[in-house]
Amino acid sequence: MRLVKIDQVDERHAICVIVAIFLVVVFACFSFDLAARMEGTSGYVADETWYVISSRNILREIFGVQPGYVDPMGRYNYTVFFKSFSALKEDNERFRDFIRTRFNGVVTKDYEKVPAISVATAEELDRNIIFEAFPQVKLIQSGYWYPDVSGADTYMNAEHPPLVKYLIGISMLLLGDQPMAWRIPGIVAGALALLVTYFFTARLLGNGVAALLVFPLALTDPILRAMSSVAMLDIYVAFFLSLSLWFALRRGYLLSAVFIGLASTSKFTGLFSVAALFLLMVLRKSSVKKTILYPFVVPLLIWFGFNIPLVIKWGVQGWIREIQIGLHWFLTSRPPGPAVSDPWGWFVNQSPFTLNLNPDVAASVNPAVYLLAIVSLFLTPYIAYKLNRDSIIPALWFLLTFLGYVAVYLLGNRTMYSFYVVTLSVMAYALATVFLFYLLTFLESCSK
Repeated sequence: MRLVKIDQVDERHAICVIVAIFLVVVFACFSFDLAARMEGTSGYVADETWYVISSRNILREIFGVQPGYVDPMGRYNYTVFFKSFSALKEDNERFRDFIRTRFNGVVTKDYEKVPAISVATAEELDRNIIFEAFPQVKLIQSGYWYPDVSGADTYMNAEHPPLVKYLIGISMLLLGDQPMAWRIPGIVAGALALLVTYFFTARLLGNGVAALLVFPLALTDPILRAMSSVAMLDIYVAFFLSLSLWFALRRGYLLSAVFIGLASTSKFTGLFSVAALFLLMVLRKSSVKKTILYPFVVPLLIWFGFNIPLVIKWGVQGWIREIQIGLHWFLTSRPPGPAVSDPWGWFVNQSPFTLNLNPDVAASVNPAVYLLAIVSLFLTPYIAYKLNRDSIIPALWFLLTFLGYVAVYLLGNRTMYSFYVVTLSVMAYALATVFLFYLLTFLESCSK
């Protein structure tokens, strides 16, 4: 009889895992479809402008490589930067004729804010021939055309950590420098974040069937799919934080700290979870040495490790200066622009950030999901004391990450955007599922 019960449990577990994987694949397919339909401005959606061009420039300036882009017509694409607007004006007509006659090419984009021309050619450009014929050409960059922004060829997005730019750059090298290649890593990150959240919740509750509630919560929450479908930073933070939750639950505090470090190396907001891991280790009475070393030192080492290529390029003083500028930017309001919202307004869709117009995509949430999560948060002391001590883990990560945003807001950065809430989404799904599970358990017991 005991063996039969074990077999039944194993079979049920396997079925739940298969269902979970199927639903994650469905989510990834929906995200891929959305990513393929978003055109943005000249191919760039929202803040992709900054992260993609910085990824491209980092590949060239830091690692000495350039991605390529062959368009649907089989043409090689380049953006040619001149030393000045006057140089471009002087060489403009002659350069266009030269590209047309020598390389069977055409101009695909003119720029107003940067002295450059984008071209598509039937054969690859010979850079030496171009530089010899046009000494005032500064740079020939292969790949997708640049957005029309000042300083496009030199911008490296130093105000944010570099990890995501490395990942986008690797994708461009492997898949070609084009919009879907920029977005595929984010789709993978979002899908894996959802899968990890399921496994985390299943282990937390000891019930794989109940943990499947994560999926209707996530699939009805627009923010996860929207942010998985664009080449921006926050979905990577959500993914790495989901893994930090998983290892914290398993008491793998070192690995939990490593993934907090990776989240922080994606965007500084990942640092907010340092306090959550520290408090968890204090509550679980870990050794003093580990309680200090893991949450505070390990993420710092991870973050610094990924910054080493930038230190080598800029020098220690130059790198420190860029970090100072980045931290100042992080704590300072930006000029008027996209719709801003307060951290507590994210949960009720206060001024959702517009990502794309056709199709219409905004960084909005399903308020019901976050209401359930907040109710669960308030009930966590009771649940942790009476029912499940580990329920404190998603509560700590959610609360202290949110309070981190509030602290930044109070310190002076009032231009905060609704898409930031995606870093809270995985904790929200776990918290809401915990609440629904124990609510249903209570109602079931009352009905007997």
